[in-house]
Amino acid sequence: MSLLRHASTVVSLTLLSRGLGFARDAAVAALFGTGAVADASVAGLAIPQLARRLLGEGALNAAILPRLPAASAGPAPRLAGALILVFTLAAVLIAALLALFMPQVTALLAPGFLDDPARAEGAVLAGRIAMLALPLAAGAGVLAALVNAAGRVTRPAFAPAAGNLAVLAVIGAFAFFHAGTAEDVGSRALAFLAVATVAGALAQAMVIGAALPHRPGTLLPDRAALKAALPVLIAAGPTLFAAALPQLRILVANAGASELEGGVSALFYATRLVELPLGLVGASAGAVLLPALAAHGRAEDPAGHSPRGHKLLGDALVAALALTAPAAAGLALLAEPIVRVLFQRGAFDAAAAALTAEALAMLALSLPLQAMERILSTAAFAQGLGRLVTRTSVAALLAGGGIGFAAAGPLGLAGPALGVVASSLVALAGLWVGLARAGLLRLGGGEWRLLAGCLLATLAMAVMVGLGAHLLAAPLAAGGLHGTLTLGLLVLAGIAVYGLAARSLGLLPRR
Repeated sequence: MSLLRHASTVVSLTLLSRGLGFARDAAVAALFGTGAVADASVAGLAIPQLARRLLGEGALNAAILPRLPAASAGPAPRLAGALILVFTLAAVLIAALLALFMPQVTALLAPGFLDDPARAEGAVLAGRIAMLALPLAAGAGVLAALVNAAGRVTRPAFAPAAGNLAVLAVIGAFAFFHAGTAEDVGSRALAFLAVATVAGALAQAMVIGAALPHRPGTLLPDRAALKAALPVLIAAGPTLFAAALPQLRILVANAGASELEGGVSALFYATRLVELPLGLVGASAGAVLLPALAAHGRAEDPAGHSPRGHKLLGDALVAALALTAPAAAGLALLAEPIVRVLFQRGAFDAAAAALTAEALAMLALSLPLQAMERILSTAAFAQGLGRLVTRTSVAALLAGGGIGFAAAGPLGLAGPALGVVASSLVALAGLWVGLARAGLLRLGGGEWRLLAGCLLATLAMAVMVGLGAHLLAAPLAAGGLHGTLTLGLLVLAGIAVYGLAARSLGLLPRR
C-alpha cells in the first residue's frame, strides 16, 4: 500500500512538473519563436538541461542506493557529506572543461551553426553561463538519492516542479523588463535563459536539500568517508551513460536539424509535447515497476525467471501501449492545430507553427516505441542487465543518427525526427530480444491479445479523428477560440471512440 501511495505521489508531482515545463516552453516560444535566439538557446543549454533532468530527477538512485549501508535514516552523515562533495567537485571539473571548449561542443551538437555566426556565438554564450547548473544538478542528484534512502519521496518528486517555477520567474522578469522595447536583445535574452537554467537547478537542489535528515554541521566528511565515496562516483559513470542514451538521440536529431533555420527550436518544442505522456510512463516505471520486479525476482527466483515477474512486465507493456498509442495517433493527425493552439502567439508565428508541426507529426510515431523501451530498460536494470541497455542504446543511437542525417535533405525537419523513430525502434527490438533470450520476457496469449487490442482501438480512434480533421479543416485552420473549441471536441471524441473500442475488445473491465 505504501508503494502504491508513493507511486501515485511521484506520478502526480511528475505531471505537475511536466505541466509547468510546458508553461515554461510556451513562454519561451511566445518570446522568441523559432528564430536565432531560440535555436541558440536550445543548442547552448542542451547539456545543462540534460544534466538537470538526469541528475535532478533521480538518475543517480540506481548508482548510489545499492551501495549505501542499510539504515532507516539513510547513510551516515559523514558518508553523505562525502558523496555530495565528490560528485559536486567532479561536476565542477566537467563544467569547467565544457565551458572552456564550448565552441567545439557547439560545433559538435549543432554543425549547421558553423555557417551562421550569430547562432553559434549565441549558443556558446548561453552554454558557458549555464554550465554553472552542472554542479548544482549533481548535488541535487546526490541529495535526491540520500533523501530517498531515508524513505522520503515527496521533496525529490516536487523538486523539478520547483525548478520550473524558478525558470518561469526569471523568464517573467525578462519579459517585464523588455516589454515594448524595440532594441536587439538577442545576447541579453540568451543570458537570461541561461541564468533561468541555473536558477532552476539551484531551486531543485534547495528543495531536496531541505529534506536531508542530517544537520549541516554533521556532514563534514573524513578520510574514511571520502575513501568510501570515490568507488560510488566511479561506478555512477556507466549508470548515468546508460540513462542518458535515450536523451542523446534527441541531441543527435538536433544536430541534423541545425542546418535548417529554426529547425533546432522547432524540434525541441515538438519533443516537449511528446515527452508529456512519455514522462508519466517513465515515472510509473521507476516508482512501481522497478522495485516490484526486483522484489518478485529475488523472492521467487534469484535469476529473475518468476511467473509473477513475467506477468508484471507483460501488464506494464500493455499499459504503456494503451496510454501512448492513442496519444501518438492524436499528436500525429492533429499536429498542426495542436501546435497552433498551444504555441502560436507572440513571436511564434504561423511559419514556426508549421515547422514544429512537421516535426511533431513524425516524432509522435516514436512515442509508443519509447514508452515500451523504457519499460524494458527498467526491467533490464532491475535484473542487473545494465550492459544490455548500454549496448542496445548505443546501436540505436548510431542507427538513428545515420538515418536522421541522411533523411534531413529530402524530408526536411521530418528527417531528424524519423531518425528518432528509427532509433527508438532499434532500441526496443534489441531490448526485447535480449530479455527474451535471458528468459525474462515471456508474453502469453492474453498479453498478445491485449497488445493487439490496443492497436485496433487506436486504429478506430485514428480513423474517426482523421475523418473529423478533414471535415472540420476550415474551423481548425481558423484558430482562435473557434479553432480551440473544435480541437477540443475532436480530442474528446477521439477519447470516447478509443474508450468504446477498448471496452469492446476487452481492454477495459465490464461492470
